[in-house]
Amino acid sequence: MTSDRIEFERRAPQLEGPSVFDEETAIIRKLNAEKLNASCLWHERLFDAEECSFGQHGVFNPSCVTDGDDVLTIVRAEHSEATWYGRFISEKATPCLARFKVNGNSFSISEYLKPINSGMPSPCRAEDWRLFRYKTEIWTNFTTYFFYNEGWPMKDVKSRTCLGKLEGGNIRFIREMEIPYPMTDEEKNWNFFEHDGQMKFIYSIEPFRIFTCDTNGTIINEKTHPLTIERRTPKFLANSTNPILVNMPGFGEAYLMMYHYFIDPLAGVGGTRNRTYYQFILLFDKYDLHPIAYTYRPVLAGGMGLTGGRHDNVLYASGCFQKGDDLYVLAGEGDTHSRIYRLSLPIVSDNLRLI
Repeated sequence: MTSDRIEFERRAPQLEGPSVFDEETAIIRKLNAEKLNASCLWHERLFDAEECSFGQHGVFNPSCVTDGDDVLTIVRAEHSEATWYGRFISEKATPCLARFKVNGNSFSISEYLKPINSGMPSPCRAEDWRLFRYKTEIWTNFTTYFFYNEGWPMKDVKSRTCLGKLEGGNIRFIREMEIPYPMTDEEKNWNFFEHDGQMKFIYSIEPFRIFTCDTNGTIINEKTHPLTIERRTPKFLANSTNPILVNMPGFGEAYLMMYHYFIDPLAGVGGTRNRTYYQFILLFDKYDLHPIAYTYRPVLAGGMGLTGGRHDNVLYASGCFQKGDDLYVLAGEGDTHSRIYRLSLPIVSDNLRLI
């Protein structure tokens, strides 16, 4: 029996001359060859989707804050495969908390994953919670998805960044964030941190735009630094982790955040999601917040047989913390599992490009 349906075939477009398929495949091979493998000292699966009943279809995109020797982490748990087949509103994600400790190339879990209340109403879907500290309290920034358009039925999908506060076994919703400029249908991955006693967030990398807000999420002011980052291919740069203050060898104290771009579509070595993710590091000044340096070479990447999960070319860095000369990075693996990476900051520092 034969079929004339070819839309799902992973093959190059039948065009004369160089194709997008060939070009993207070549970029993936170059980035894989350039990846800063020497900086990664160790990595291991942190949470496996099959380990908990409420997340058998995904326990991924972990974020974290440190609490003494403990690391408090929040992950996104998915209880149904229907999430990836259009039922993302009715089959909601669950935020889960856990605690663990790290010691070199090992970790030990002291409090295993426990689901908490997302604090969100039924008509929207919350996911990808990130943690940050503000005045000793733990807050979270996350993404919501919902249908919104004029007329009926509601069928246009929108996303927004939201702000919340961790209170015991609940997340207290604070606000759906907005900026005083036109916004697109997709507004997510705004990364929050505390600076000089104020709550701030990174809106974009190019330009490097930082907003200050109060504890109700109301915008107070903004600062923009012109920035153009050299890269292998002119893809959109997206925020990954909330910024943290680190002591970077050769630079001293500075803020560090991770950012990413992905290569698509249908590249021959691209994996199962038609997107191969590459993660990079950006350093910016502790005082005036101007960008200082970045890694031209990716420090982490999906695919190459090193990541598992339903989308085995996706590696999404969503949290990080420093311990000594190491940067520990928590990442979603293949939209299914959680993985922890130990990176050498001296090696990263040697490969930073000044801005």
